[in-house]
Amino acid sequence: MRIKNMSDPTAESEKHQIKWEEPFRVLNLIRHVDPRGFLIELLRFRDWNIPGGGQLYVFSIEPQKRRGDHYHLHKREWFTCAFGEAVILLSSREGKNYAGRLSPQEPKIVYAAPGTSHALINDTEQPALIVSYGSEQHDSKDEDTYRSVAHPSYR
Repeated sequence: MRIKNMSDPTAESEKHQIKWEEPFRVLNLIRHVDPRGFLIELLRFRDWNIPGGGQLYVFSIEPQKRRGDHYHLHKREWFTCAFGEAVILLSSREGKNYAGRLSPQEPKIVYAAPGTSHALINDTEQPALIVSYGSEQHDSKDEDTYRSVAHPSYR
């Protein structure tokens, strides 16, 4: 059984090249469900034109907490939620803002281009688990992280 999120008519998870538009893009994913549970293909590097050589990481957000509020000059990042729910906030240098909910029930990948301020908020009562990919590995000598409040008008 496949459940396809059709809130965006371009819902994609099959093979085809994707253009990751600046400053950000939301890509709806397909949630494959059977009696054992669900499976979501998060990052198809070659098929979706995602650069290799970066770093995959997982982080949690405790209930009623906010993480992020920064941007990168070089690193590109992709975010999804593996457990719980979180709101992702994005702001471009030109003032374009986005706020959207991430959850494994309605899976999506959210792309943040260099220069895009981003933050995640857990506005629920259970922890959220976020899976993220950065196009560059973390370097403590050159963190490429600059403080900036994402979507300042959100709540």
